[in-house]
Amino acid sequence: MKQSTRPSRRPARILAALAISVGLAAAACGGDEEGTKDTTETTPATTDGGGSGTTAAPTTVAEVEPVPGGKVVFGVEADTSSPWRPAEMLCAISCQQVIRNIYDTLTMPTSEGNWAPYLAESLVPNDDYTEWRITARSGVKFHDGTDFDGAAIVENLNRAKRGTVTGAVLAAVDSVELDPADPMVAVVKVAAPWVAFPYHLSGQSGFIASPTWLLASDDDETLRSKPVGTGPFVYDDYRVNEVFSMKRNPDYWNQPYPYLDSVEFRPIPDALSRRDALLSGTVDMLHSANGQTIFSAREDTDHNLLELTAYGETGYTLLHVTQEGSPLTDQRVRCALAYASDEGLLIEAVGMGMQQEASGPFSPSQVGYLEETGYPMDQDMAEAQRLIAEYKAENPGTLKISLATTQDQTNAVTAQQQQQWWLEAGFDEVTIDQIDQAAYIATAAFGNFQVFQWRNHGGFDLDEQYRWWHSSGAKPVGQLTLNFGRIDDAELDALLDENRASTDPVRKKEIAEEVNRLFGEQCYNLWGNYTVWAIMSDPDVHGPVPFELPDGDEVAFGAGFHGNVYMMNVWVDQ
Repeated sequence: MKQSTRPSRRPARILAALAISVGLAAAACGGDEEGTKDTTETTPATTDGGGSGTTAAPTTVAEVEPVPGGKVVFGVEADTSSPWRPAEMLCAISCQQVIRNIYDTLTMPTSEGNWAPYLAESLVPNDDYTEWRITARSGVKFHDGTDFDGAAIVENLNRAKRGTVTGAVLAAVDSVELDPADPMVAVVKVAAPWVAFPYHLSGQSGFIASPTWLLASDDDETLRSKPVGTGPFVYDDYRVNEVFSMKRNPDYWNQPYPYLDSVEFRPIPDALSRRDALLSGTVDMLHSANGQTIFSAREDTDHNLLELTAYGETGYTLLHVTQEGSPLTDQRVRCALAYASDEGLLIEAVGMGMQQEASGPFSPSQVGYLEETGYPMDQDMAEAQRLIAEYKAENPGTLKISLATTQDQTNAVTAQQQQQWWLEAGFDEVTIDQIDQAAYIATAAFGNFQVFQWRNHGGFDLDEQYRWWHSSGAKPVGQLTLNFGRIDDAELDALLDENRASTDPVRKKEIAEEVNRLFGEQCYNLWGNYTVWAIMSDPDVHGPVPFELPDGDEVAFGAGFHGNVYMMNVWVDQ
């Protein structure tokens, strides 16, 4: 792909808009410079030749012994517009942050980029990785008193296999059955060797709900918003777009957790409003990937700050690339959008310089990361205009496109600048659609978009991206799928399939890099920045910190869903 030097000009419109926002941020976040600050940064310390990023051990102000009790109110970026049953949730970042306190997962990711059993006692494959034996951890009970056993795993995984969302993840699973010789063991058979299967059980597909509650909620829809799991907290109350509250599970199997008596999650979609809620004392804790929030948080001596980047996501503009009649089916148009864009400017102005510009879907600690992928990293408006003119000569008529974003004011400013660039490149019409945050993921899943501001692809193994990119998920508009961009690329499919069956870390690294270059060449998405997540909290809130898993490994923050922390080891001054 052609490269050029980024022009020194900076459009006045976006800088003027951001000057106002930044001024408000500075006024709102001024703190006592003599205050104390407990800052924990979790960032990749190194990336080895195999691409398995390692996470630096956190450094924190010395903690005293945790004190049980108390309550934390946590501001999240969105509610979840679906039932709270594992196989049916449209579960984005905020959903994961909430529901992981109710449901445990069968596995957990480790800080070294591997997986370890959690609610499961063990996961053991056969020689060719076409069968996995999952043993339930003994002595665990669901919140309703139901025993956790092999049958509970079978019930949950079979529902996940049939689920509208999780079914895409477990499409390769042929059967899940109880071992007739051992009631604690579920046997999973898959269609082809699946080496990385356990990674998928650390996310939504691995959430385990009470089978008693699941069966009851089949007949009583009112129960579906009252989840029952084995987790450290027990459901208390849920009101759409207002609050999800939970109470301490005194019988949690992984003692001494949790410490808090209760947690309350409140959706606050606008990032700056969420930050202001913390500053005013409305919430005690929040998560945010907003550059202005992170910038001000680093200067704020009155609140704790935890930054998460390892194995993290990429912020980008998602393109629907196979929709009939859309100009985005043409590589020239997609790459023209990339050439017209100046992501460095957006990072500088909108993100306050807090992020690193992205060259592809994999962040620096992930396998497959490359500094150069062939993707147009520098703005070249002349090349963008040339490509658009060439396309319009072959396809006469009005060239228009629709860009979707949330109702967050920072995202809206970004969309307005993208609109300006793409009109300059030669589009005749660029419309902006602002969508409620709670409905955002559903809109993408059903394919009702052309261009969509997005954030995704954190994780530990390329196989975790299979559901997002494999053509088996490229379903028509109106059918729910996790391949949101409806990518249908035979070369990409072959690479994903090869990686799924491989046990060779050297070849897996090569495959992931080939995938990265393919995305650079095809401009399937417009890469923006590698996401930095900030967890801010009041000074009397202690933690969260990594904790030891039952097998001795240290847990990784986020579980591939950055912006998440584990609330079970958070505690507050009394």
